Amino acid sequence: MNYTSSVQPLSRREMLRTSACGFGSLALAGLCQQAAASTGPATLLQRQPMFAPRAKRVIFLFMAGGPSHVDSYDYKPELIRNHDKDYDFTGVRFGTFGKKSKRKLMKPLWDFRQYGQCGQHV
Repeated sequence: MNYTSSVQPLSRREMLRTSACGFGSLALAGLCQQAAASTGPATLLQRQPMFAPRAKRVIFLFMAGGPSHVDSYDYKPELIRNHDKDYDFTGVRFGTFGKKSKRKLMKPLWDFRQYGQCGQHV
């Protein structure tokens, strides 16, 4: 099959005929936008509050670090043995905040005891 025979320069008329669907979709998008704008006022506009606000300032605190809930509820004897020791988080992607890579380890805030026939730590 000769591929060079199918590549021929397009005339302006042929280009408009083949791209008519594209122009039609542009026109349809414009009409849909006008129809959506004429349906009424947007419901997400800022409205006046129902009562006068009393707060003048807001203090936002973000505290990075601390034990996660998963670490706190799982029994980890190694974590209990290494409580308050420094651990180097260099190379750990989610373990560092800022430039400080050495952090102290913290044991859970409560004691675990074994329960049931299997002796599960809870």
